[in-house]
Amino acid sequence: MPKIDVPETGGRVPIAFLGIPIQRIIIALVIVIALGIYAGVLLFGPNSLMVLMGIEEQRSSYEWYIKTLKSKNAALQKEYFELKQLEPEP
Repeated sequence: MPKIDVPETGGRVPIAFLGIPIQRIIIALVIVIALGIYAGVLLFGPNSLMVLMGIEEQRSSYEWYIKTLKSKNAALQKEYFELKQLEPEP
């Protein structure tokens, strides 16, 4: 029988799951968890998409309020100038 050369592992048996070394699986899990946390912070953190959408909604309500105040101001200015013309000049 021919002699087969088997590389020495130093007495250590590599641990693998489905042929993938456990170290690679752990690294991949850490990366996936880190990316999940990052995505969670982007979506729900203090500088998140939800905050941005809330600010845009608030901006549109402020713009509507400004338009309303401008129209009220124009009506009041018109009334003021009409009343001012009715007063006798000194």
